[in-house]
Amino acid sequence: MMGGPLIGTLIVIAIAGGVTIACFVAMFVMLFRPGERDARHPKYRVLGDDR
Repeated sequence: MMGGPLIGTLIVIAIAGGVTIACFVAMFVMLFRPGERDARHPKYRVLGDDR
């Protein structure tokens, strides 16, 4: 059996899933509440108030 024991596989899947979910949560937090207040930040050239 090349896959290893079932419990080890499940632990790796759980850790990888947790990291993936944490990355998505961080992405949405930074997308909707970035915290950048500098008016000269390059994102304001793209995300202007005229939309």
